[in-house]
Amino acid sequence: MLRHGVAEAVTDSNAVKVSAPATASWRAGHPVLMFLARRVAASGRILLRNEPLPASARRRTTEQRRQVQLVFQNPADAVNPRHTVEFAVGRPARTLRGLTRAQANAEVTQMLEAVRLPARVRTRYPAELSGGERQRVAIARALATQPELLICDEVTSALDVSVHAAVPNLLGELREELDLAILFISHHLGVVAAIADEVLVLEHGHVCERGSTNAVLRAPTQPYTQRLLEAAPGLSVAIAEWDASTPTTHAR
Repeated sequence: MLRHGVAEAVTDSNAVKVSAPATASWRAGHPVLMFLARRVAASGRILLRNEPLPASARRRTTEQRRQVQLVFQNPADAVNPRHTVEFAVGRPARTLRGLTRAQANAEVTQMLEAVRLPARVRTRYPAELSGGERQRVAIARALATQPELLICDEVTSALDVSVHAAVPNLLGELREELDLAILFISHHLGVVAAIADEVLVLEHGHVCERGSTNAVLRAPTQPYTQRLLEAAPGLSVAIAEWDASTPTTHAR
């Protein structure tokens, strides 16, 4: 829960999408979350499982840091180029879950399999991977802590168009497989239709509209949301794909 409604609640196995226009997409992601976190002491609270969560990560317990993980916008910047995939994915499992090195190595194998990467990737460095593969490694690293909430900050915007759909599809599958809650931050409304159960639309950092994906995308009530949809002429295609997907995926 954030004071200004950026993320009031994310329920078990739900994907909540925070939407903002392309011109404000940088501000709609991690920087805004950090900005609000700095103001939490004066303007509100962050709740995790109905328990207060310190605004500063340094003040959080190991268990609190394990429970909430973030996948960044640009995997090239988020994954240390000097470390192998095995180290990158295994380290959070050791530091936040207390696994031994042998247990962490086994976890790396499982996480790479979960994000649909071959085992041989574990010995490679980020520079040896494609952008899509690096983003999958970043997701595997976040999942290695067994989080309850995964925050995805514009995770497709730095990727080649040819792999744009693959990452949201993967996240949707992982959400079902791992019973994972996801807060997905993006300005790409097509991705909203594909992955989100519930949508929060932000205008200048405040929620101007909230509702089920179906309701918000088909019949928005706020002028700002209506303008966003008008600026996305290809959204009808995404809605058609949404209609063709499994009904239970969007019934929550």
